[in-house]
Amino acid sequence: MQGFFNRPGVIVALSLALGSVLPLTAQAAELDLNVGDKSFSGHFTGDAPNLRSSTASYQFGFLTRPDDEPTLRQFHAQFLVTGDAGAREFDLTAGLGARLLYLDKGARDGFTVAFGGEARAKLPTADRFSLGAYGYIAPSVTSFSDVEGYTQIGVDAAYEIIRGGAIYVGARHVRYKFENVGRFTVDNGMHIGLRLTF
Repeated sequence: MQGFFNRPGVIVALSLALGSVLPLTAQAAELDLNVGDKSFSGHFTGDAPNLRSSTASYQFGFLTRPDDEPTLRQFHAQFLVTGDAGAREFDLTAGLGARLLYLDKGARDGFTVAFGGEARAKLPTADRFSLGAYGYIAPSVTSFSDVEGYTQIGVDAAYEIIRGGAIYVGARHVRYKFENVGRFTVDNGMHIGLRLTF
């Protein structure tokens, strides 16, 4: 499986396929890239078709630690039902749903389905500043191959320099449970990022 994702032709094909599908479905989109001490991560989020009276979003993302030995590669696709969380004092949006992940770390790899959500709050008097948080967890019954569990949580504080362009500082903790090994933290620490909405 590791060799499959290392083939340049496969990467190009996946990129072209994703690029051809997303413009057809996305009404609004967000590109998020961030760099940590030894990690690089990013994701693309778009609006999915409305579900009855609810809105929804999809996301494709990755996380890698290229300097680690063995290298960590994590890919995910997620779907969230989103909307106003009903806070009176500030603008609070939230989403609940699931994400499908593939992890490759040397001799260990596997898939898992995680459940969770995320939220972002803006103050009415300072709407360029926002605070966000997310959390996803997968039990052993939705994990396959070498993976027996997964947890990822994160927070960030962002400031919108221009409308549609924000910088932020965040922290995340990513932990997996591997078969016959136990729990193992694959990423933990601070990162800085750029978030573009278009």
